[in-house]
Amino acid sequence: MSQCSVGNWRFKLNEELLAAQYLYDQNVKVEIINCYDRSDVQVRQIDSLSQSDIDLLVVAPNEYAEVAPALRRAKERGVPVILFDRKADTDDYTAFIGGDNVAVGRMAAEYAMQLVAQSAGKHILEVTALQSTSPSLDRHRGFEEVMRSHPQMDYQCIFGNWDDHHTHDIVKELLEQGRRPDVIFCHSDFMARGAYWAIRDAGLEGQVKVIGVDGLPGADEGIEHVQEGHFAATCVYPTHGEQIVKLALDILTGKPFERINYLNSMMITPENVDMVSLYGNELQQQKADIVAIQGKLEEYFGLYNVQTKVIWGGAVAIALLIIAVLLTWRGVVQIRKAHRRQKAMNREQTQFYTNASHQLKTPLTLIAGPVKQLLDRKVLKGDDRELLEIVGRNVAQLEALVSNVLNFRREVQHTVSDETAESAINTLVPKDIVQEGHLEMLNQEDTDELPNILIVEDNEDMRRYLRTLLANRFYVLEASDGQNGLRLARESVPDLIISDVMMPVMDGLQLCKHLKEDFITSHIPVILLTARSEEHQQMEGYESGADAYLTKPFSATLLISRIDNLLSTRRQLRQLFDTNKQENVPDNVKLTTQDSLFIDQLKETISSNMANPNLKMDDLGEQLGISRVQLYRKVKTLTGLSPVELLRQMRLQKGKILLNTTTKTVAEIAYEVGFNSASYFANCFKKQFGKLPMELRE
Repeated sequence: MSQCSVGNWRFKLNEELLAAQYLYDQNVKVEIINCYDRSDVQVRQIDSLSQSDIDLLVVAPNEYAEVAPALRRAKERGVPVILFDRKADTDDYTAFIGGDNVAVGRMAAEYAMQLVAQSAGKHILEVTALQSTSPSLDRHRGFEEVMRSHPQMDYQCIFGNWDDHHTHDIVKELLEQGRRPDVIFCHSDFMARGAYWAIRDAGLEGQVKVIGVDGLPGADEGIEHVQEGHFAATCVYPTHGEQIVKLALDILTGKPFERINYLNSMMITPENVDMVSLYGNELQQQKADIVAIQGKLEEYFGLYNVQTKVIWGGAVAIALLIIAVLLTWRGVVQIRKAHRRQKAMNREQTQFYTNASHQLKTPLTLIAGPVKQLLDRKVLKGDDRELLEIVGRNVAQLEALVSNVLNFRREVQHTVSDETAESAINTLVPKDIVQEGHLEMLNQEDTDELPNILIVEDNEDMRRYLRTLLANRFYVLEASDGQNGLRLARESVPDLIISDVMMPVMDGLQLCKHLKEDFITSHIPVILLTARSEEHQQMEGYESGADAYLTKPFSATLLISRIDNLLSTRRQLRQLFDTNKQENVPDNVKLTTQDSLFIDQLKETISSNMANPNLKMDDLGEQLGISRVQLYRKVKTLTGLSPVELLRQMRLQKGKILLNTTTKTVAEIAYEVGFNSASYFANCFKKQFGKLPMELRE
């Protein structure tokens, strides 16, 4: 599914989609990506997905016209397309499912007429959302149809966008001009909340009625606002993710289906709001229980599969151990006999042992790590545990043998150049490259809760093992080589990167060097994993900019400890931007040159645009040459603040300086630092500094 935006309504839909993949007797996998209100990004996503191995594509178009060509291309490639919630300027789709927005507009207009009939006024105001989106176009069309049938009404329509602050400013300006409406219809509860703020600030609460759309349960949502008396009503705009999945399965399995599927809406008013709220809360709890049960089942089945694989892996490891011992001993004897007689034979033997040792370390890590974890958990008892302990002891012997092989390589190194040894390693490196960077958890909705870790490793089993170690504590992203890893790091800006050294296309040392030279990724800590244990090889890793270097086989506990330590250092770095905590920052915690340059450029850009009240994050990203996602992740990691929070903090700091150093009024200062109103500036100022602006001057 390609989502157009974020928000609580879409978070609710996404949860229903992910839960619905388990409801039907089919092997269903639902993946969700987001274009974050950018049509150009959504066009690229649709083109990329339609060329991949997906069976069906669900799209909530960001804009009515922009994504239509991409939908036509998807149809030409034979990919079924379901439009959800929003329509597009094309007939090239398989089916549509979503709310009837024209009906929503009519429903809101008819209820507005009822409200006007209860008062002496006849002034009805409609504040629309973006007219480039189909819900806004259709809701306006339905509302306007009803208004045209009542010419005695004083109907006014103002075209706005989906933003609550923008709606607040529209209504505030109208009220200041003395044009007070009796009823205001906003195209979303988010916008309606902004209208309510303006009405409350003007002292007209209860005198001007507000109608919204969405009708979500939860804190600060539409249902609660109706219960509190802030809204006169809200129209439920249905999600029903389970019906989307059912429609998709009907299409894929050849069952009959309707091409146009409208989901029913209803008005939530003070008369029915308590019943709807109770029902909605119970439904949310039931969904949460289902998700918890699914998680437990997956955990149990996963543990069973791991135990089975470990037992079989132990048997294979023992066989490999015997073979490795025989081959190693035979090779050592042959090398010692032929050392002085034939340099060519020495070179071949050295190449063999070097490659054998390096190739053994990756599977050895994948055996030793899971065995130790299972033994530490104490989930196996009796004979099963005894068998696992036998595997563990033999793995330890295999580690010792691999170390002996490396020691032998050092003994004969004076006859074989490092260049020859490296060419041998490259000869035996597996050439199979896994598919391009796989994003397993990039689309989780709230990426601020857990750190993101990118794993760059060409061995699929090693990636799977690392994902198993980290998935319970971090969001995990994956790439199969350094080139894909670099691309994914720039796109997603993770909190930490774990990379193998020896990989095809681009090795870990080159990847690390590129990451540290790029100001988008320069702040990201890098841990290198490798079978190369010589001191000069480790020095290469640190010279390339690596923050930590672990040799295979590595301890899972040590890896997690290194990760926690590096992330802790990053958290300490954020205190450099908190004036209340700067004195607690250790002396060794400093910004790199690239990071310092980025922060300076960001602050300079914000300062030069501070007076612009309509400054957006897209504008900042464009001036800095990075995307909104890259800007958000980079700023959040370095400062602990989102770009919006940093912008507000800088505006308030500048306002404080002006209050202390000039005689300008509070309103003049508010507008100078980019606030639309003095009252909003005062509220934010008190939250930041604990005092109102005039109290600070007194």
